[in-house]
Amino acid sequence: METQRYIIGKRDEKGFYPVKVCAIAAGTIHRRHGSWYATMPGHPVERAADRDQAAALLVARVDQGDRPTIPAPAPVTPATRIHGLRATRSYSHLMPSLRLSLANLVRSAEATARLAQLGWTPLEGYPGADQPWLMECRLCGWKGRRFWSHLRGRNGDNTPRPITRHPGCIPVADHAAALITLAAERARECGCERKHPTWISEALDALAAIQTALDGKAFMSAAIYSRSIVEPCPASTRRAEVLRAALTRRTNALKNLKNQ
Repeated sequence: METQRYIIGKRDEKGFYPVKVCAIAAGTIHRRHGSWYATMPGHPVERAADRDQAAALLVARVDQGDRPTIPAPAPVTPATRIHGLRATRSYSHLMPSLRLSLANLVRSAEATARLAQLGWTPLEGYPGADQPWLMECRLCGWKGRRFWSHLRGRNGDNTPRPITRHPGCIPVADHAAALITLAAERARECGCERKHPTWISEALDALAAIQTALDGKAFMSAAIYSRSIVEPCPASTRRAEVLRAALTRRTNALKNLKNQ
């Protein structure tokens, strides 16, 4: 039996596992959207089917003489800034790694709305369902990373897990009363200084403006327009509802045009 030559370390708060190959710090592996990836700094990221295959890719790199290197910092342009927290604090709720698209923006709005119902405040942009997301517990002030896929429930069960929320939170018996108190903050209409869409017509206009900017490669404009979708708002539940309806209407209209 072949001896395993790699050691996978403990996952960090951003979801990366350090990997050592024969005592050499070879890089990291991580899972994103159903696939695993191996990263050796200074070399291309490689995709794998599972964590062991990802670690094996790092073993192969070490065997062929590759070693981690620190690449020169890439120039920062509007096209790269809008995808992450590297922009300005004004854009802190943009998605840190997901492609900026209408579908991802609507998913972000839906996740943000559900977090408000569950007593959580996101502290960064929506990273996707299976990536750790930095957020704050409204019940006690705890800050840390949770997985949206755990909070939304799985396989048709909408019960967030774990029931205890996180270590050190208030007793489970007090959760319901605390969430009822927080629910009083939510509204059906946006009262923010910067208007957020809460009607179908407004949602259609917002999506059209973003897509037009993306089609024209006006990435900074797209990021600015996207703020109306991803920023916190007391009417986040209604905003998510109208955005989903608007996206469905827009998608159906495009399909009908193609079929004509």
